[in-house]
Amino acid sequence: MSQPRTVLITGAAKGIGRAVAEAFDAPGNHLLLLDLDVAELQGWVAEHSWQARVETHAADIADLPRLQAFFQDLSARIGHVDVLVNSAGICNENEPEDLDNWHRVISVNLTGTFQVTSLCLPLLASGGRIINMASILGRAGKVRNTAYCASKHGIIGMTKALALDLAPRRITVNAILPAWIDTPMLQGELAAQARIAGISQQEILRNAKKKLPMRRFIASAEVAAMVLYLASPEAGGVTAQSLMIDGGVGLGM
Repeated sequence: MSQPRTVLITGAAKGIGRAVAEAFDAPGNHLLLLDLDVAELQGWVAEHSWQARVETHAADIADLPRLQAFFQDLSARIGHVDVLVNSAGICNENEPEDLDNWHRVISVNLTGTFQVTSLCLPLLASGGRIINMASILGRAGKVRNTAYCASKHGIIGMTKALALDLAPRRITVNAILPAWIDTPMLQGELAAQARIAGISQQEILRNAKKKLPMRRFIASAEVAAMVLYLASPEAGGVTAQSLMIDGGVGLGM
C-alpha cells in the first residue's frame, strides 16, 4: 500500500487534470485542486464520491500576486506537497501578427507553469515529483500556433533544466507530451475545424481518426496512468524526460 500523499493539480476541472485527480483518489491522500473555472471544478467535485481529502481553489496561474497569496496561505496550513502536476493551459490559436494571443498563451502555459512550480518548491518534499503537461507540439510546429508551440517547447526545456537543479533534493521533474487526447479541449478544436470546413463534427472526427495509427483518440485516464507511474517510487530514477503518449502519430519524434 502506498504512503498517503499531498498532491497539487492545476487545471483540475476538466480533461487530463480531472483524470489525474481521479487517479490519485485514495484513502489518506490530500488533493489540492486548482482551476480558473472554480464553479466547474466545485460542481464536479461535489458530484464525486471521494476517498481522499479534497480542496478546491480558484486559480489563474498567470496572476502572480494571487498565486503568491495562495501559496503563502497554503504554507501556513500544510507541511508539504509530495506531487505537483502542472496541467493548466490554454490553446488559443494566433496568427504571426497576433501579439495579444501570443502574450496570453505564453503567460499562462509557460510563465504560469513556472510560477506555480517556483512557488511550490519550498513546500515540495525531498524525493517529491513534478510532472508537467507539455504536448506533441512541444516537438513539432503547427500553422496558426506559434504561441502554443513555443510555450510547449519551453515547458520541455524548463523540465530538463529544473530536473538538474532539483536532483540534489531527489525531486524528479518530467514532462508528458500528449496528442489527440479525448478532452473537451480537443472536441472544441474539432468542432471549430468542422465549422470552417463546412462539414459535420462526425465527419471531422472520422477524418481525424484516419490520421492516427491506432485509429482512436487517447483517453485522459491513459495520461493519468502515466502520471501515476512518474509519481511512483518505481520512477525514482526517471527525471528530465519528455514522454510522449500519442498512439504513434508522432512516429517516435
